Amino acid sequence: MVDLRAILKQKFGFDHFRPGQQEILKALLNHEDVLAVLPTGGGKTLLYQLYAIATHQQVIIVSPLISLMQDQVSRLQYLGSKRVVALTSAMDFPERQTTLQHLEQYQFIYASPEMLSNPQVSRRLQELSVGLLVVDEAHCISEWGPDFRPDYLKLGAVRKALKQPLTLMMTATATQRTRNDIIDKMAMDRSAVTEIVMPVNRANIFLSVAKCENQPAKNQLLMTLVDQFSGAGIVYFSSKAAAEQLADLINAQTGKIAAAYHAGMDNPQRFRIQQQFMNGDVNVICATSAFGMGIDKNNVRFVIHYHMPGNVQNYMQEIGRAGRDSKPAVAVLLSEPNDQYLQQNLIENNYPDDDTIRYLFKHPKQLAANEAFRVIQYYYDRQQSADQTIQQLQHYRQMRRAELQKMIAYIDTVGCRRKFLLSVFDEPMPAEMNGSFCCDFHNPFWQEVADFNHKYLDQGHDESRFPQNDWRTTLNKLFLLKN
Repeated sequence: MVDLRAILKQKFGFDHFRPGQQEILKALLNHEDVLAVLPTGGGKTLLYQLYAIATHQQVIIVSPLISLMQDQVSRLQYLGSKRVVALTSAMDFPERQTTLQHLEQYQFIYASPEMLSNPQVSRRLQELSVGLLVVDEAHCISEWGPDFRPDYLKLGAVRKALKQPLTLMMTATATQRTRNDIIDKMAMDRSAVTEIVMPVNRANIFLSVAKCENQPAKNQLLMTLVDQFSGAGIVYFSSKAAAEQLADLINAQTGKIAAAYHAGMDNPQRFRIQQQFMNGDVNVICATSAFGMGIDKNNVRFVIHYHMPGNVQNYMQEIGRAGRDSKPAVAVLLSEPNDQYLQQNLIENNYPDDDTIRYLFKHPKQLAANEAFRVIQYYYDRQQSADQTIQQLQHYRQMRRAELQKMIAYIDTVGCRRKFLLSVFDEPMPAEMNGSFCCDFHNPFWQEVADFNHKYLDQGHDESRFPQNDWRTTLNKLFLLKN
C-alpha cells in the first residue's frame, strides 16, 4: 500500500493535499484513467510527479508551450530530479538525436503534440514502457485541436501507439461539453474514465466589468487601475501590437514596470520576460493568451482584460492566475463598443473560405507546402471530402460564435457576475458569496468612478484632490491598493 501522505511530506514538504489531489492519485494507483479539473494553483503538476515517485514508472507529459515545458523541467530539476527532458523544436538536430538515443534513461519526458506526431519521435517512444501519459492543459484538445493545432486531435492515435498507457488529462476549467469532447477526441470510453471535477469558483477574486465610451477612455482607465492596484498584475490583449503599445504606455505614465509578452517573440526573449516577472523585476505583463499556462506566481493581485476573451472558459482560465495565495485579488474586464467586432473578426479570419478548401483538395501538394494549411491537411489525410471538411469547420465556427455571445452576455449582465460565470459550468452559487467582495453587482463602484471623472477630471481639477469617500476608498477596502 502506497503511503501518499508520507511521500507528500518527504519529497514535497507538504503536510496536506489540496482538494482533489489525493482522490486523483488514488484513482491512478487503482489504474483508472482520469480527467481532472483542478483550479489554477490547484497543484496539477504534483499529481504526475508524485505518481512517478510512488511507482518508479516512466511518464510522458503532453504540453502546449515550449516555455511551459522549460519551466516545468527547471522545477523538476530544482526538486532534485535529473531524469527529465523536454523534446522541443528549440533542440538542434544533434541534441535531439542524442536525446532520442538515450530516451529510456529519462523518467519524465515532455513533448508537444506536434513533436509526438514526428515519425522518428513516435517510433522511439513506442519502444519505451510508458507508465503514465499526461495531457496537461487538456482543454486544448477541444479548444485548439479542430481549427488551430490539429495534432491535438491525433493524441488518441498516439495513446493507442503507446499501447494505451494509464492516462491523466488535466485542465483548470472545462464545461461538461468540453469534458465529453476531450474524452471523445482521445478515443476513450466515457464510462471508463474517472472524472474528478473541483469547483471553478475562486471566492477571493472580485469580478468586475468597466464599460468605456471609446478606446482613449479605456486606455486612461487602464493606466489609472494599473497605477493604483498594488502588487503584480497581468493585462490580457487579443492583439500583439496592442500589448506592446500599452506596455510602453504603462511604463511612460505609471509607476509600474511593464513588459509585453506574446507568441511573436522568440523563445529566449519570452523566457527572460517570464523570469523577470517571476522575480518581481517586472510588475505588469501585457500579454496575449500565450502567457499564463503553468506560471507558478502566487501573488498576482490583479488580472485585467483589455480585450474580451473569445469564451468564458478562457476567461476563467486567465483570471484564475490572480490570487493563487488565496488573498484578495481582482479581475477587471475593460469593454468598449467596438471590442466584440475584434473577436468576431478573429473568429472569421481563423477559417479558410470554402473556395480555398475546394481548391486545396484538388491540389493537395500545396497543402504540404504551406504550414498555414495544416488544419486542412489533417482533414484531407483523414480522407474526408472537401464538402465534409467545409461542413465540419462551419460547425466549429458556429460554436465559436455562440461562445463569444456568451462572453458578451457576461459583459452585459445586470445581475451577479459570479452567478453568471458559475452557471456556464453548471456550478451553483455558494450561499456565502452574497457580500460586497463578490462582484460589481453587489458593490457597483464603477458608477462612483464615472461620477468622479465627470465631476473632477473633466472639469480640470487636480487629480490628487480626491474626496474621502471616492471610488478609491471603495477599491481600497476591496483590493488593498498601494499606499
